[in-house]
Amino acid sequence: MPEPLQPGRVLGGRYRLEREIARGGMGTVWEADDPLLARQIAVKTLDTAIGMDESIRARFRREAITAAAVTHPNIVATYDTGEDDGVAYIVMELVHGITLRQLIDRDGALPVGQAADITYQVADALSVAHARGLVHRDVKPGNVLVQPDGRVKVTDFGIAKAADSGGEELTRTGMVVGTARYLAPEQVDGRDVDERVDIYSLGLVLYEMLCGRAPFEADTDIATAVARLTAPPRPITLECPAVPSALEHVIDRALAKDPAERWPSALSFRDALAPFRTDATPATRADPTMPVRLPARRVAAPGPAPVATGPATKRSTFSAARITLWAAVFAIGLFAGYLGYRAIDDEPVSNAAPPKPVVGPLTPIGARDYDPEGDGHENPQQVAAVVDGNLATAWSTELYKDRNVGGLKSGVGLVVDLGTPKKIVRLQVVTAAGDTDWSAQVYSSDTVPATLAAWGPPSFNGQALGPNAQLTLQPAPRARNVLLWITNLPPGRPFRLRVAEVRVFGTA
Repeated sequence: MPEPLQPGRVLGGRYRLEREIARGGMGTVWEADDPLLARQIAVKTLDTAIGMDESIRARFRREAITAAAVTHPNIVATYDTGEDDGVAYIVMELVHGITLRQLIDRDGALPVGQAADITYQVADALSVAHARGLVHRDVKPGNVLVQPDGRVKVTDFGIAKAADSGGEELTRTGMVVGTARYLAPEQVDGRDVDERVDIYSLGLVLYEMLCGRAPFEADTDIATAVARLTAPPRPITLECPAVPSALEHVIDRALAKDPAERWPSALSFRDALAPFRTDATPATRADPTMPVRLPARRVAAPGPAPVATGPATKRSTFSAARITLWAAVFAIGLFAGYLGYRAIDDEPVSNAAPPKPVVGPLTPIGARDYDPEGDGHENPQQVAAVVDGNLATAWSTELYKDRNVGGLKSGVGLVVDLGTPKKIVRLQVVTAAGDTDWSAQVYSSDTVPATLAAWGPPSFNGQALGPNAQLTLQPAPRARNVLLWITNLPPGRPFRLRVAEVRVFGTA
């Protein structure tokens, strides 16, 4: 008889269940201990009663494979998957916090800055999934985890599909997949979907955060879903007057019934939200009174123009003549000055060299571990630390028996994602105190190739690097992703390198 799922049960000979932290329609999420790596983790188990259905088991396995393919600071990391005595399980990063669903139910409408910041982070995470050809298809408050420090994590890629539909699908054409309350119109219709369904669903989530309730509400979830096929959402500024009219424009575009009229990408949706975030700088902060909808301009009815008479007409004519005279004198003086300037300046204006772009820090949208010659993972739960701006946090390689990364592979690395291609001039790598005399190479690409060879030749190859290494790339490439490939670890056991921050400098 199979051993029951309860605290103390060990799955896969490794993961000890400690306490149940969530329960859903398909299974249970447990807090568990991984003694091999001495860390707390989350284990998602599939309910044995429904696990007899092979299509459901296939969907469960697909969730693990899909989630593991995407690494981003705002996506829950997936570490392992397996089966133990009939129990299918997925091992994931343990996130401390509550779901966005719980936050809205507890607090009601959220402040504009907080709602915009949460949506910004989710859109950023979705942009990385979309770049890898994955559409989440079930974006909802219950799948967004909010941590005490305000950072969010997107979870549950269980029904994600490849956007190019190149592989075997677990759904059929015409089948509605997702949570009815947050479906896009094309999902309700059972039509083919792309990444714009996630933009629509995230628009619904943002609306609900700002108002404390969804824009479409009916007696049932299905009726709510169907309602968005027949009518647009009620303008959010009518429901919640505190919402800036400029933000209403952003939401309206996300909730357009026609996918072609929505934001073209999660990145563009994200960038449109940036001015409304709590930490937006004064230079980028949106003006809450910025007009969005302009009233139609009134056109005067045709007819003869009124003609003034008497002394006032003479004064007006005299004033107009004086203004015209002074304008002519000013124009002549300005032109004469310009000719004098051109006579002194030997170089024609049209040949003047444009100002050189100023090299400065580039803002990454995320980072991921990169271990194509090993097991595919290198402490992915820590990787966000290298781009968080906090020198007190760090990512570390695994522990190796030799300085040359164990001698079984050429190296291991970190990929920093800049969001869009940029000219990369230099990397600054800050390591932990004492982590010196290490070696690395730097590669760049618009994608993240599956093998090191596919990155092409390195732009940097250095040895005996220090704790504040400045890696200048020659030639300076233009790319979206930059790979720090660590080839030799600092001396002294245990052999590992701890990276506190990777800063990228260049130009847009």
